[in-house]
Amino acid sequence: MPRVDDRDGVMTEVACRRCGTTVGVHKSSTTQTSVQWRGDSAATCTELAERRAAGQHPALVPRCESLTQSIDEAVRAGQVPVE
Repeated sequence: MPRVDDRDGVMTEVACRRCGTTVGVHKSSTTQTSVQWRGDSAATCTELAERRAAGQHPALVPRCESLTQSIDEAVRAGQVPVE
């Protein structure tokens, strides 16, 4: 999995298993996860798009559950290090 440097440490790219949207992820502990959306990733996320289409304001949508599950799976598989 490609990694890119970020001010908070090394970001690991993780793709959402639902729509393929790719984000940078950094975990500094088991409970802390930093997610950096790439380019227009927020616009390509199908779950967020569905919520917006249902009338939810984008700022009030806390996260994409599908992406969160994909990140959790990547952590369990050892693809995203916990520093």
